[in-house]
Amino acid sequence: MQIIVSGHGHFATGLQSNIKLLAGDLPGLSFVDFTGEMDEQQLAAKFTSLLEKDDQALFFCDLLGGTPYKQAVLLTRNFPQIAIVAGCNVGSLLEICVAGDWQKESPTALGEKFVIVSQQATKMFHHRHVQTEPEDGDGI
Repeated sequence: MQIIVSGHGHFATGLQSNIKLLAGDLPGLSFVDFTGEMDEQQLAAKFTSLLEKDDQALFFCDLLGGTPYKQAVLLTRNFPQIAIVAGCNVGSLLEICVAGDWQKESPTALGEKFVIVSQQATKMFHHRHVQTEPEDGDGI
């Protein structure tokens, strides 16, 4: 079982750098950028090469409907056991991969877990005014 991280520009290698800084090298992860110099066929060839080594895979893509996502979807014809998620965050990738037991799960179960963890990790900061005690003017 492997996780293939892919996205536009240097999304994948950017996440790779982020993860390495926070958690070190994590096994089972591959990072495939889709840069402006590449076409869809080159991206599909990189994906296929990884799947030929291990056809149990979850694709972690940057955007729903983007080229990396669409190419992964097309590969389900020949690799029906792969699963694909899009829009998940680095927090979910870290939380799940650092736990270490993710490779025992099916690609579909792992994908569902990514969606749940990403939703739970997405929060908004709300500023709250802290009331201070009024000065009594005595200075004592």
